[in-house]
Amino acid sequence: MSNARTMARRCAVQAIYQWQLSDANLSAIETQFLNELKEAKVLFKRYKNGYDLTDHEQSLLEELLEKYCRQRETEDRPSDRPPLDDLIEHCCAPEINTRYFKELLHGVPEHLQTIDSALSGFADRPVAEIDPVERAILRISAYELLFRLEIPYRVVLNEGIDLAKHFGAAESHKYINGILDRVARKHRTAEIQTRHKT
Repeated sequence: MSNARTMARRCAVQAIYQWQLSDANLSAIETQFLNELKEAKVLFKRYKNGYDLTDHEQSLLEELLEKYCRQRETEDRPSDRPPLDDLIEHCCAPEINTRYFKELLHGVPEHLQTIDSALSGFADRPVAEIDPVERAILRISAYELLFRLEIPYRVVLNEGIDLAKHFGAAESHKYINGILDRVARKHRTAEIQTRHKT
């Protein structure tokens, strides 16, 4: 599982979420995210190399790392460190597979009817009524299950669960897992059967 691809999924969840709520132009959303990621990468590198950041740059870097790069909370995070040092230690560098981010961002809307149809057979309510964060995660994962057959279904499910734990409500990962598992059983039948034979 590629960390850069995982980051692409995380960014895609946020971008698809934004698109769902605002119906904004996909190219504008893509440009916004890629510009912010580029700025985060530059500031991250400058900070790690010992350059002093202005208060504005430091604040911006903290905000961007919170948005794009922070890992899940841990119980034993030290509290006596500067907030930026603490964030940097507990985040992955803002590296992203931009090609994959763009594919997800544009692929989900392009195939929305097929994706929502696959999900609706297993959701407990219409897809449009699912929480927007969970809906974004489900749509991205369903896209991968339906259109990226080279990615093992277990990877897609695990990534979807991790996204739900990172962005969703407390128990949303169980809801996500239940739906994606059933979508996989329907659309990845041969792969699942082969896996169970070995």
